[in-house]
Amino acid sequence: MKIVSIAILGKKNNPLYVYVTNEENKRKFEYIIHTSLDFFEEKVPLISPISKKSTQNQNDMYLGHLFPTEDYKVYGYLTNTNYKLVCIIDDSEIKEQEMKTLLNNLHTILVDAICNPFYITDEPITSKIFHLKILDLIGKK
Repeated sequence: MKIVSIAILGKKNNPLYVYVTNEENKRKFEYIIHTSLDFFEEKVPLISPISKKSTQNQNDMYLGHLFPTEDYKVYGYLTNTNYKLVCIIDDSEIKEQEMKTLLNNLHTILVDAICNPFYITDEPITSKIFHLKILDLIGKK
């Protein structure tokens, strides 16, 4: 598995953090990330207004494989606080559990960052420590 981009989108679908391995393709990855929002809406279970119960486990935030592109696969994760985590990998095979673990770890890193008292809610994450943790997570450090 080769991760080519990781994105964290805020509650209002605003990009809080975008990491790309190849700056030349940054616009392409931004387009893919933006496109993934439609798949988040499609995959999130609808909650009945009467019963307030969904068809899926509410604690399972991992949405899995959202969609393929010509060269990449896009995976998603939705937090309880409506932050969206997007991971784009090259079109190689990956075990579902590996991706789930990676996105769970990314969620933990995000929680650490937004719990920082100096972080301003819904602003881009610019912390160098956060960036280093991301690089460490994907094995680029």
